[in-house]
Amino acid sequence: MIRNPQEKFITLYDTAKKCLLILDHLYSDFEKATLLAIDPKKIKADSSIVTEIYIAALGMIDYLHRFYEIICAMPLIRNDQPELKKLKELLVPVHNCRNYLQHMRSDLMANDPINYPILGAISWINDGRNYMLFSNQATQSCTAPSIAYDRLSKKYICKYSLSVGGHEIQLDIIYTQVKLFWEWIEKTTEISPPQIKDYKWGEPTIRFLEIKTALPRKP
Repeated sequence: MIRNPQEKFITLYDTAKKCLLILDHLYSDFEKATLLAIDPKKIKADSSIVTEIYIAALGMIDYLHRFYEIICAMPLIRNDQPELKKLKELLVPVHNCRNYLQHMRSDLMANDPINYPILGAISWINDGRNYMLFSNQATQSCTAPSIAYDRLSKKYICKYSLSVGGHEIQLDIIYTQVKLFWEWIEKTTEISPPQIKDYKWGEPTIRFLEIKTALPRKP
């Protein structure tokens, strides 16, 4: 049976909301891990902090992409909406970054020198200092851009940045704008029952299968 546009909208709305909830979790993990990473003693004692930073940053790229794909598939939202056009333009570097990560094989198979961090470099600002994290690799030289400083406004252009495959993503700017886009969705839609719009995961569905084998009979 073909779903009507309203039913499909609600299904995709709820899925997009779950992507945002995952993004919230990843962004929070990223903030906490980068705050820990400014202390060399903590990094030396627990190198998994670096792993957490990369999991969160690269995970955000995936879920930002999924969020956009779901939004674009939603009925009842016109493609010419200014808000949707702004979201599309905002996420161009995210899509480029994801394409690089998905298809990096062709770049890595070339004989050109690898003078960039394959898994990317991450920059963040804390207390006026610009920190930069590279993924360690056996390369003689490795460069990546850090966060630019605007001399006119006398501040860095963003707080968190991921540079990978020649693409730079301002994580905090994009995250904030995506949340603002969601606020627009919330203001312009009415859904019944209204609890569907509650910004939480909801009751999860968890099932399990257990196979029990009978003990062999005694002869």
